[in-house]
Amino acid sequence: LASRDSLLDALFALYDECNREVLRRDKNIALFLDKYRTIVQDLRQLRVSIADFEVKTVIGRGHFGDIRMVKEKSTGDIYAMKILRKDDTLSQREVAFFEEERDILARAAQSGPWLTRLQYAFQDSAHLYLVMELLPGGDLFGLLDRSGGLLPEDEARFYLAELTLAIHALHSLGYVHRDVKPDNVLIDRTGHIKLADFGSAAKLSDKKSISSRLPVGTPHYVAPEVLSAMSGGIKACATVQGTGCDWWSLGVLAYEMLYGQNPFADDRVVVTYNKIMTFKESLVFPKEPAVSEAAVKMMKGLLAPADKRFSYDDMCRHEFFAPVDMDNIRQTVPPFVPNLSGEEDTSNFYEFEDEPARPKNPALRDQKKGFEGTSLPFVGFTHTQSASNSALERTVSFLEAGGSPMRETLSSGHSLRRRSQRQEQLLSEVTQREEGLRHEAQEARSRLAQAQARLATLESSLADAEAREADLRSDNQNLNMLVELERKNRLVSEEKAVQLLNAMKRKYR
Repeated sequence: LASRDSLLDALFALYDECNREVLRRDKNIALFLDKYRTIVQDLRQLRVSIADFEVKTVIGRGHFGDIRMVKEKSTGDIYAMKILRKDDTLSQREVAFFEEERDILARAAQSGPWLTRLQYAFQDSAHLYLVMELLPGGDLFGLLDRSGGLLPEDEARFYLAELTLAIHALHSLGYVHRDVKPDNVLIDRTGHIKLADFGSAAKLSDKKSISSRLPVGTPHYVAPEVLSAMSGGIKACATVQGTGCDWWSLGVLAYEMLYGQNPFADDRVVVTYNKIMTFKESLVFPKEPAVSEAAVKMMKGLLAPADKRFSYDDMCRHEFFAPVDMDNIRQTVPPFVPNLSGEEDTSNFYEFEDEPARPKNPALRDQKKGFEGTSLPFVGFTHTQSASNSALERTVSFLEAGGSPMRETLSSGHSLRRRSQRQEQLLSEVTQREEGLRHEAQEARSRLAQAQARLATLESSLADAEAREADLRSDNQNLNMLVELERKNRLVSEEKAVQLLNAMKRKYR
């Protein structure tokens, strides 16, 4: 918590709360505001803000705000920016988990390549901003839609294997997602997936459980124990919810991939919930389209009671994933690799229309009220990738120097650091792509060798056939010669017979 960004958040929150019309009348508060006004203004100019970005296309929309593609002006780097309305997050704290989302994104790099990573988190008086890596392949929902609603089993196996690893990575950080669905599975530029949208995530307790009786997640993917906790009181809430709800959602997603429909879908939410609660009776596995027995067993293991449901280890050992090298799956070529025209290509995302700006909540702007603390919940939200305690020392030096002499140097340093980070990210992506292409080339060489061996066999067979054909032609020619000779001999014999007959007729005339 004692990072540079957190301390500056606290300073700005205190300054903004004191800078209300009612509080400014206090002499001591007025002195504090006068003393630090210039410093606060200069520090705010140094921090990342919405002015540092060129805001472009809307690529996603949620309950609390939009997701836009943005370009950082100083580097030209392209990101995805999630914009959350502060008044919504405050009024719906039981279902809007902005702190958990920010923390997961900030720690994503610790869990490997499976979670969307955060570059910046910052705020202004009305909004929270999360600037993340842009994954231009769109989401799994769009991929399913373009594929007619379902995938061939081999392709589904690939995405389910990567999703298994992604969910486990999140659980290893100590969080449960609670809203695993196709819309929240993004595809990067190489075709591999990353888990996204942690706005419903919850931190696990030491007992690997969570406690919430409010509806969290999308109805069609909610686990039965979550519904039981919503209506079963504190006891149910404290004992049955854990990481299993994500594995249930994965089972629903697997069913959608393989059958092209949701197993519990209904236009009425109450009917959907009833089907989930009575899943032992309502869950059926159609005969069409044909799905392997191993896949059905895997889905039954996921769509099971919480105490019998498959875990990560069960999934990794399951026969359905026997053809998959789980340890090296990111070195394989995915079934779908986005064909992009450039860094700003958003063709794999759905198009959204811009919505008119909503008025701010009066509670966030009422200057006539005293100290309310509406800014305090957001202290510690700000984050800059690779920011460290050394940055705090630079900020102290900046304060001692009076601010202005350091501004250009700090800004230049931030820009260079961001460029370096971007180059490292691109190098990592290129390396992954190179490994994938190397593996693809190796497979192509193997297929070529097999084709060449087959061609050699066919050529040998062709040569044998041509030799047999030549022999047959020679035999046919010999037979034709014999037939012609026999025909000539017969003509000679017939001619002699005619002559003999004529001679006899003349003799006995």
